[in-house]
Amino acid sequence: MGSSGEALSAAGVWCLVSYPTAMVRAMTDDQIRAEQTLIAWARIERWLKEHAPRTFQRLPAPATEGELRSLEQELDLTVPADVRAFYLMRNGTGPASDFDWPTSHDAPEPTGYFLPDGEGIGPLENLGTWFEGPVAAERLDDQPGQRYLPLTTIDPDGFYGTFVDCTPGRGHGLLGSYAEAEFPNLGEATFATYLAEVADALCEGRGFGDDTAPRVIDGRLDWR
Repeated sequence: MGSSGEALSAAGVWCLVSYPTAMVRAMTDDQIRAEQTLIAWARIERWLKEHAPRTFQRLPAPATEGELRSLEQELDLTVPADVRAFYLMRNGTGPASDFDWPTSHDAPEPTGYFLPDGEGIGPLENLGTWFEGPVAAERLDDQPGQRYLPLTTIDPDGFYGTFVDCTPGRGHGLLGSYAEAEFPNLGEATFATYLAEVADALCEGRGFGDDTAPRVIDGRLDWR
């Protein structure tokens, strides 16, 4: 019988395990993406706990289903299953304060922007504001039904980063990039795929795309 899958062993070591092919086939695309997200993010957190404890300790609590539904109603969209699965584990990659501009020069260096290119996944409460930023260019122009939801950013302004396509249709769930004064650019990868590739790069100690290998500074992961 064929098999597929990945899981964490009882000893805490990542390894390949067998899932019955029939079980994999019975899962929907949404369920598969959600499962891939859970696995990839668990790998990332394990790495952070071992190598970047300050970043790990400042990871936020989960968002709730109620908060996700409120965001969906506010923005008139459906959050893809893999993105939803992430937010039900963590409401972003750092505390909410990391995604506001500091009010003091003595504020500690934020830990939430530890993804490749120095990006961080913002808390749900920031997404509505970023939704009206650069990702809205085409929606406000001539595509009122378009729903690009910003996920990552390089700073609290939310002018540069990654979005997920929440528009009904073939592109739903795909990631793209956005930048100030530019039209958003839709790609081909899903959020689950992205997190899996980030986890692979971390665990292998290598760069991600054009980025250098990840480094740790005073217990904080820096990947810029």
